[in-house]
Amino acid sequence: MVHSLQQKEAFRQSNEGRSQTANDGDDETCPAECVREIREVEELDKELEQGGEKTLVVVDFYKTACGSCRYIQPGFVKLCQASEAGHAPVVFLKHNIFDEYEELSELSHKYKIRSCPMFIFYKGGKAVEEFATRDRVRVAKAINKHAGYEVLEPK
Repeated sequence: MVHSLQQKEAFRQSNEGRSQTANDGDDETCPAECVREIREVEELDKELEQGGEKTLVVVDFYKTACGSCRYIQPGFVKLCQASEAGHAPVVFLKHNIFDEYEELSELSHKYKIRSCPMFIFYKGGKAVEEFATRDRVRVAKAINKHAGYEVLEPK
């Protein structure tokens, strides 16, 4: 079943109040300025464009029913918080590979996401590395490698 962008947007707007209420008190886990949720191809394109040549953009492609995705999520948030504390030029994004209709999202189709959690690292608007893992240390090492200096201490 294919749904128009207008239908998807109407559905998202009707559920925004519920999701914001459900996230109240969850700010300690993932502050709004830390890992940001993206839903559309255009959002990722905008982030990549704004990042420029020096900013590393890390995207966690996940699904809510995935145990490995839930396992690594707190570690991904800690990496984001550590990066922000060090004022590193790294942007952390996440994307649920299924849309509100439980169909693969357009973003998942575009990047051919077939396993989760999948991490894709972008520099200068281009993908420089991607892999599926639940290992926070592996993600931290990739961030250090592509940031060009020791941004995070892998533990």
